[in-house]
Amino acid sequence: MFVGASSTADPEKAAAESVAAALRGAERVALPPGSASSSGSATPPGSARPAFALVLSTDQYDADALAAAVTRELPGVPWAGCCTAGVFAGSRLLRQGLVVGLVTSDAVRVGVGVAHPVSKDGRRAGVLAASRALEGFPSSPAPGWSRALIVLPDALTGNAADVVRGAVEVGGTGVVWAGGGAGDNLRFVRTAQFAGGRAYSDSVVVVALDSPARMATGIRHGFRPYGPPTMVTRAEGTVVAELEYEGAFSVYQRTARARGDQVNLDGFATFAMTHPLGIPQADGEHVIRDPLRVVTPGGLYCVGEVPDGCLIRVMEGDPIGLVSAAREAAITARDAVGGPIAGAFVFDCISRCMMLGDTVRDELATFENELGQSVPVMGCLTFGEVGALGRGVPQFHNKTAVVLALGA
Repeated sequence: MFVGASSTADPEKAAAESVAAALRGAERVALPPGSASSSGSATPPGSARPAFALVLSTDQYDADALAAAVTRELPGVPWAGCCTAGVFAGSRLLRQGLVVGLVTSDAVRVGVGVAHPVSKDGRRAGVLAASRALEGFPSSPAPGWSRALIVLPDALTGNAADVVRGAVEVGGTGVVWAGGGAGDNLRFVRTAQFAGGRAYSDSVVVVALDSPARMATGIRHGFRPYGPPTMVTRAEGTVVAELEYEGAFSVYQRTARARGDQVNLDGFATFAMTHPLGIPQADGEHVIRDPLRVVTPGGLYCVGEVPDGCLIRVMEGDPIGLVSAAREAAITARDAVGGPIAGAFVFDCISRCMMLGDTVRDELATFENELGQSVPVMGCLTFGEVGALGRGVPQFHNKTAVVLALGA
């Protein structure tokens, strides 16, 4: 895998610079020392062919113009991606920019599927996108091969948890899952998903990869329980309306008060940033739900669905715990690959960045350090993440870091 990045505001220049940088990296590996490099070709001489490119951008670009520019720079190369609140190459974080991760291989099988609208029937969109991505693939990977599915939903317009369920219905639980929700830097206006050389919105893109080298994920959030388990007695999609037959915000306030913290409506967003909700799992892990605001009459609006009848806990976290979780995620992915790593895609929640502030670069450096200094790493700040936590099934998460490592 080879990574190129650009911070220029012009979509054509950003595409040209990012792709050219990735291709130069491929050339340096392919050519013997002292050889003259070539340019202008999507296939460096003596190298494996470009098999796929993951393209991640910030939301300032005109999505259609960017899609057209990237397609011109990568003729004949399947690529996919989305816009997010920030992108990074290694530990370099770009609040405006484009990052391209170019996977070169003569063996890897790639499929890209897109479906919409997720706002009307997220589960069906997930089913269709995954089915289209896996069209022509064998029902299961060949012996010794590894399969990964990357899910990139529009998390603003629909129920992303339902989208993931639909994709898992097709792809199954015995493969590697990763991905994250497209975002627009919390402006909540419009996001873009890229597939087939075009820009979409209100859609989900699924990328399927079959590789003879092992692929693996690590996923961690770093939050710990703060309050007792309470039952969700009424939920309406992403709104937790009642806990134990009482307004959810009242119960949240009481939980905080029992720990000596006072939470009112004006200070809720700030407090909830470090005190999200956690849905306990059978193996002791917690799927995080990020409550963004209080809605009338006392419900909690979350990023992601909260099921009726489930248990939920108030959680707490701090920068030290978040960076430690990033380290654990990278180590888990690295150790699961169990050999040389060609590169890694990282999907890291935007709210983690907001909690970390300037120390977010410590987190990004942690991914690099644990995966290996020579391993190319690229990723984005997502609006929700996709993966299987612990021994659980693939789900839609919040405030979580997902590392997808590609074996060499």
